[in-house]
Amino acid sequence: MQTPDHEDFFHYKRQIAQKFDRAALTYDAYADFQRLVLDRLICHLPSLPSARTDIVLDVGAGTGQALPRLARLLSPRLSIALDLSSLMLTKASTNLAKQGGDHSFSFVCADAEALPFADNSIDVIFSSLAMQWCLNPSMLFSELYRVTKPGGYLVFSTLCEGSMPEIEASWKGVDQVPHINQYPSFDALLEQVSHCHWQTHAAELVTVPMWFESPESAIHSLKKVGASLVVSTQKNQMSPSKWKVFIKQYEQLRESAGIPLRYQVAFVVLQKPVLNGE
Repeated sequence: MQTPDHEDFFHYKRQIAQKFDRAALTYDAYADFQRLVLDRLICHLPSLPSARTDIVLDVGAGTGQALPRLARLLSPRLSIALDLSSLMLTKASTNLAKQGGDHSFSFVCADAEALPFADNSIDVIFSSLAMQWCLNPSMLFSELYRVTKPGGYLVFSTLCEGSMPEIEASWKGVDQVPHINQYPSFDALLEQVSHCHWQTHAAELVTVPMWFESPESAIHSLKKVGASLVVSTQKNQMSPSKWKVFIKQYEQLRESAGIPLRYQVAFVVLQKPVLNGE
């Protein structure tokens, strides 16, 4: 993906925030795929003594599904939920208030590519299925590296090349407009990480299949969690006739378990090297 100019960058970020703002109230009811990935990513958390975990940051926290488990497993003094969507953070705050507990949470509406935190201030950064919305991987991983303490960890999942092939295949022949975002290959992702000086502790690429009753419900599942945005400078005018052709094409991909929607998900654990003398 080419990095857009300054104006396009901020326009894109506004679009992202608006999409997830609209999905804040429906996200939890439709986030089955997101929960599956979150459950697997939680298992990748490093075992750390509580004395080493002062501050935990959840980047792209959404409605806060990961926060209670991060607090329980890592016992930080402070858990920070960061998201581009203010309404997602409002929902996260409401969800956490209902659960109670004595953990301290902070909510920050900001961009992961321009973090409002001091250098070397975060012990563990956690991020599940948020990084694919960032436009400049070098800027992203450099920012995350900057705010992580030496010896601290970045644990994340993100989508890779080959995700949602059913949607891409179904649109072929209908029009020439992109209908899914372009994601990096797994190898390209790991290369981006290495350029930013992280040490890789674990990395795996996993196919995660989801199944739906109909093509409409598959697309509906994306829209209700705010994931329907495509990075494109073109205006995609969707006519009813095009939509019907797409649905017909997608229906032809039905399998015994239902309508498939497969994702290629990277699960990665990184550590910031400890400097000499620390």
